[in-house]
Amino acid sequence: MKTGFSIWRLLGIVAILLFAVLFFKLVIYLGISLVLFLIGNPISNLIEKIKLGRFRVPRSIAALLTISVMLTVLVGVFFLVVPALAAEINFLYDLNFYEVLHNILAQFPSVKALLLKFGEEEDLKISVATQLKSFITANNLGMVLNNVFGYFGSILGGVLCVLFITFFLLKDENLVRESILVITPSGYEEAVSEILKTSKRMLSKYFAALFFDMFLVSMAVLLVLSLLGVKNALIIAFCAGLLNVIPYIGSIITMCIAVILGVSSCIGMGAYDMIGPTIYEIFFAMLSINLIDGFIVQPFLFSNSVKAHPLEIFIVTLMAAKLGGIFGMVIALPSYTLLRVVAKVFLGHLKFFKKISDTIQ
Repeated sequence: MKTGFSIWRLLGIVAILLFAVLFFKLVIYLGISLVLFLIGNPISNLIEKIKLGRFRVPRSIAALLTISVMLTVLVGVFFLVVPALAAEINFLYDLNFYEVLHNILAQFPSVKALLLKFGEEEDLKISVATQLKSFITANNLGMVLNNVFGYFGSILGGVLCVLFITFFLLKDENLVRESILVITPSGYEEAVSEILKTSKRMLSKYFAALFFDMFLVSMAVLLVLSLLGVKNALIIAFCAGLLNVIPYIGSIITMCIAVILGVSSCIGMGAYDMIGPTIYEIFFAMLSINLIDGFIVQPFLFSNSVKAHPLEIFIVTLMAAKLGGIFGMVIALPSYTLLRVVAKVFLGHLKFFKKISDTIQ
């Protein structure tokens, strides 16, 4: 009987893996919808508690309002960032790279001396300008636009699927729990139910903390760079918030983007003598924000949400980066949180697993 049960369990795992491979897009939609559900569920619960006399907001209306709030934020960010980004792309397209390089080298003699070791100044200017211009051509921009519009139908369909799934998850918050319990082997229902309840609470707190941290970083970058007079502060702030999802690496990528856009704004104003000071200002401003976020804000938010020590989080993130690269770093904390919850229920009698999960209530 035990052998037969093991075979059925193995077949069940194989069937789940096969489903994930065959319906990969659906799995992605479900994953995104679950994240949105974990973020939006506290909002839906809050809306549902609103009373107007004897009238109480139905769960379906609360779910609809929650999705409306999410869409409003997304559309608002889109219309704020996209026009500025389009203007920047248009500026780069019309840029005379030869003249730009000539003026930059005139401002930085040490860079000019270094480049002259590789050939004649005129040849280097023409070569670099030609290479840069080749990346930003009408054909390349047209190809990008064609790809965007070509995939527009798929993207729109995916967004609608995600919103549809998220709505019903929010409308019936026990839907996921009941679906998983249906395929849970007899005798494990209580343990799995406890895992789902705890993981839902902790992951909701984690994703709420993550998005709050993204918002804080975006606002800090926008405020500081605007005070410094950086023209592309809005685009940089958007990139800073978005890339903050990637632990540690995201801040480095953001800093590179910020420096490039800062230099671009100086070139646009013809203030080539301001390129050096602008790079220093952006570098130290971004470094300060990232250090405060990395050593004070994130440890506080994430430690309290997933109930783990900051050093523990750091080590787990590094291990995930080794195994799965950037994607591994992104999913490291939610995966580790889920692992700790499962370990607390099934492996709490073992010393190691008891130690890493003893902070979970």
